[in-house]
Formats: sequence, C-alpha cells, structure tokens
Amino acid sequence: MFLRISIYTLIQEAIVFGILLFGKNGVSLSGYIDVAFLVSLITLLIGLLVYIMRSGFLDRVHNGFRSISRKIKREEENEFSDMLLSELVGLRYAGILISALLVMLSSILCMFL
Repeated sequence: MFLRISIYTLIQEAIVFGILLFGKNGVSLSGYIDVAFLVSLITLLIGLLVYIMRSGFLDRVHNGFRSISRKIKREEENEFSDMLLSELVGLRYAGILISALLVMLSSILCMFL
C-alpha cells in the first residue's frame, strides 16, 4: 500500500514539475502551488469517481444502458454482459485518494511559506 501511494505521489509530482519546466511561466513557488493543486484536484476527482463506481452506486444505470445498447445494436450476450460495473472496475481507489491528498497538502503548505 505504501509503495503504491509513493508511486502515485511521484507520478503526480513528475507531472507537476513537467508542466512547470515546459510551461511559459517558468519555475516559481506560486506556479508550483497552482499546478500542484490542480493536478491533485484532478487526481482526487478521478479517485472519487473510481470509488463511486466500485461502491456499486452506478450498477443499475450501467445495466440499463448496456441492455438498451444491446437492443439497438442487436448484439448477443457475451461473457461480460452479466458482470456489474463494480466488478468490472478493478482499480483500487485508496492509494489514489491518499496520494492526491498528500500533493494537495504539499501545495497548501507551500502556500504558507
């Protein structure tokens, strides 16, 4: 778990520094705060979306759209047609959420410097 959180955090920080290095404003503390907050916010939203899909909240909606799509396209059922959306999503969300909160916390701490 700790390794996964570290990898997600390092990926986010690499994205932040990549945007800062190749951006037109250059590297600055205020630029880091802005970019790190936006990257962590997007990552947090992705983690929350995965959490909602894994919780089973969208299973009924997914089944409804899938059955309508099969009727329109006249497709036959396959091996994945009976699986729920929460079973199809295999990504773990805890590491994503914690790493996003860590990067957001680092941007908030830098804001007070």
